[in-house]
Amino acid sequence: MGETHRDTRVSPGGAHFFPRIQNNLQALRIALHYIGVQANTGYDISPAAEWLLDNTHLIEAQLTEIHAGLPRSYFSALPKLIDEPLAGLPRVYGVAWAFVAHTDGAFDEGMLTQFLNAYQEVCELNLSEMWALPTTLRVVLIENLRRLAEQVAANKAAREAANLYFDQLGRSSLKTGSELLKLLSARGVGAVFLVQLVLRLQDLRLTEPSPIQLEFQNWLHLALPDSSAMQLQQGADQAADNLSVSNAITSLRAVGDADWPDVIARTSTLMRLMLTSPVFEAEATITRDQTLHAIEKLAKCCAQSELTVAQTLLALMRTPEADNGVGSVAAHWLHGRGKPKLWNALGLSGRTVETRQFLARQLVLPAYLGVILCFLILLVWLLLHRSESANSTTLWVVLLALFPASEAVIAVIHRLISESVRPRYLARLALQTGIPAEHRVMVVIPCMLTSAGSTLGLINRLELHYLSNPEPQAQFALLSDWADAPGAVTDADAELLAQATHGIRMLNTRYPRREDEPSRRPRFIVLHRPRHYSESEQRWIGWERKRGKLELLITTLAQEDHFAFLDLGDISTVEPGTPYVVTLDSDTQLPPGRLRELVGVAAHPNNLPRLAADGLTVVGGYGILQPRVATPLPAVKEFTLYHWLFAGQCGIDPYSAASSEIYQDIFSEGTFTGKGLLNVRAMHAVLSGRLPQDQVLSHDLLEGSMARCAAVSDLAVVEDAPFHADVAASRIHRWTRGDWQLLPFILTPGAYSLKPIHLWKMLDNLRRSLVAPVSLALLLITFMGLVMSPWVALVLVFAAFSAGPVMGAVVGFVPSHDGLAKGHFYRAAFIDLARALCGGLWQLVQLLQQSLLALDAIGRALYRMTVSQRHLLQWTTAATAQAQAQAKSGLAGILRQHRFEPVVALLLMVAMLWVETPFPWLTVMNPSRRPG
Repeated sequence: MGETHRDTRVSPGGAHFFPRIQNNLQALRIALHYIGVQANTGYDISPAAEWLLDNTHLIEAQLTEIHAGLPRSYFSALPKLIDEPLAGLPRVYGVAWAFVAHTDGAFDEGMLTQFLNAYQEVCELNLSEMWALPTTLRVVLIENLRRLAEQVAANKAAREAANLYFDQLGRSSLKTGSELLKLLSARGVGAVFLVQLVLRLQDLRLTEPSPIQLEFQNWLHLALPDSSAMQLQQGADQAADNLSVSNAITSLRAVGDADWPDVIARTSTLMRLMLTSPVFEAEATITRDQTLHAIEKLAKCCAQSELTVAQTLLALMRTPEADNGVGSVAAHWLHGRGKPKLWNALGLSGRTVETRQFLARQLVLPAYLGVILCFLILLVWLLLHRSESANSTTLWVVLLALFPASEAVIAVIHRLISESVRPRYLARLALQTGIPAEHRVMVVIPCMLTSAGSTLGLINRLELHYLSNPEPQAQFALLSDWADAPGAVTDADAELLAQATHGIRMLNTRYPRREDEPSRRPRFIVLHRPRHYSESEQRWIGWERKRGKLELLITTLAQEDHFAFLDLGDISTVEPGTPYVVTLDSDTQLPPGRLRELVGVAAHPNNLPRLAADGLTVVGGYGILQPRVATPLPAVKEFTLYHWLFAGQCGIDPYSAASSEIYQDIFSEGTFTGKGLLNVRAMHAVLSGRLPQDQVLSHDLLEGSMARCAAVSDLAVVEDAPFHADVAASRIHRWTRGDWQLLPFILTPGAYSLKPIHLWKMLDNLRRSLVAPVSLALLLITFMGLVMSPWVALVLVFAAFSAGPVMGAVVGFVPSHDGLAKGHFYRAAFIDLARALCGGLWQLVQLLQQSLLALDAIGRALYRMTVSQRHLLQWTTAATAQAQAQAKSGLAGILRQHRFEPVVALLLMVAMLWVETPFPWLTVMNPSRRPG
């Protein structure tokens, strides 16, 4: 068969294939509908028909799979057959058709593997054909089912026609029977019609037939001389149809359940060739697919076979300079800096690729900022082009309008990018047998021991991390401090530490190391620090708070002779040579299997951090991996309207779909938010001892910039969003102070290896913190009738807070695929739109409160940095903020908490009236202008 398929061609047309599929789907639905109607009206149906009816849902599901898995452009590009009877159809269709025909629709992975390998001894299938095979098998099986269903339906119709004719035998002529027989014979069911008449006649058991019945018997005998043989044949045909239908339906299930990556790995010549690379063999399926698709695309580009491209690629991967480095990874040559060399080896222009890569690296940030600037200028011009006069006031209003306008513009541009740019999947290893010893990991919870209840909660959280990720090569640790205190030691310290150590010992007793585990060190440990006197805080605290804990841990793991924590015996013994640390907040959940997936990404050679010659800068790979943070579904008792407005889409995607993180997708760097995987070697090299003491509060962004952070958007950890507005406000206040305390780093970027994209992120945070107060000032000025309409300013400020969410909600009205429950879909879309609009209105109503919050945070940060040098590390834990908010949740507590906002609002109103109408006030106050 492979020899007959050898003459193939690739053509852009695929019209012949798709009408054939549509026709099969339509005919199958008609046949199933007829059989269902017959069954519902009480008629007997054959076993094959019962199979079809019992599995209608499966067939409909396969029809949906075929629709979704048959992109016209993909199948149109497949090689086509030239020879009849399948001329013009994809070659893989001929392969699937032959396999189904030879096995009577029975699917077996082993048999398919042998069939494909035998076929490819003569005629090689390319990768796109191999991946099209599962859907094509469904198409052929559905076509087979269509034929069987039509046969079953036609047989049933012939029997029912025979029953109707026999019941009206006295009123119908034999001529009518002959015409009916002729019509049914043209459909291939004339024999079924005659056999059914014989059966009906036998049921009467006539002893003295009437003349009409005698005449009918003679006509029937002439039409069907050997009725007994025909009855036996029809029984055999029904058994064969029953077997074929059962095979087809069972095969449809088996095709959906088959491990197709494994099948293709055993049958694809390209896959078997690439599996000779140790790195490719160890990679996860998603990373292998990226490599194979890149090879397929490059083969089309250079007009060479996929095997030729793969052989050239493997030769480069095996060169001495590429061994055991990033050069051993296919992605380096297909997408990275080795791409020009690969193109040269294939006879293409490598200089063109090199120039394109250089321009992409150098121009992506200017292009991004240029687009923002152009949209910003256009928006401001549209807002101000009707201004009656251009004076200094107009200039100030323009400057004020830039802030809310920039917020709206950036939100819209980011939304457009996220909707149009395909998210990037980082390369990863499969680690199918678990995390190996050379990639062992420590999961830590930086925390503070403040009370017995909170300590118990930390122990429980650590236990949950282990139960969801029971990896033998993982160690789980509490990275703890005591609360701030006026002295180095307090009376409660010993008891709290004793409770923590007792809880850790109980965990080690409950989950001991197994005999087959190579490590004998405790699975659970506690690393606790003594207090350190802080000049900034004028109190005894844990050195540099969370940042200091992590830096000391990294140093301990990087330098085994250095231990900066209290010696608590065996439960403070770290596993030597641990290359990775996963840091999680006390309220962060680590989903099952997530730890192994994160380590798989970090352990891939393409992602390993590569340091510059000075050892202080990560120039390739990543020192930090930041997973996506998802919000869990809230408990009923915890639900609040604030959480509903601002928590976004709750729950995690069961299919782990990647979402767009624009900095990762465009600039190949994400943003660290404090929960992720740290590479010990890279973090120690670029951060150890480099940051000034008592100055850095928001260290996540700075650390992510210096150690090069990657956003792994298809892997998620779970963390609650604030349920109370005051809790969120407390967190935003701390973030704003921390962002402004990064000003010294912004002014001296070279000392900390900060690139332009890092400076943009930091400056963008400062800009965002000014949006609320500047928007309030803009509204106050326009309400006094200056420069622009207050309604225009109001719309602009509303857009600043809601443009991104509203745009996302509007996009949500477009169905991503067919078969949706339209009522539920559009109801959910309207709810999302209402949530986005209500969120914008909330921000608008809270503008004064947010402005005061931002100004207070900015003022405190600047004053503390430049004047007092105190409280630069002031920090409140999330649990403490939540407890404070709950304590003030009553009306009296809320009024005390927000007692200044009404006063400020009143003062602003009086000031507006004063400025807007100064002359009446002056007339009243000036005695010389009083009447008389």
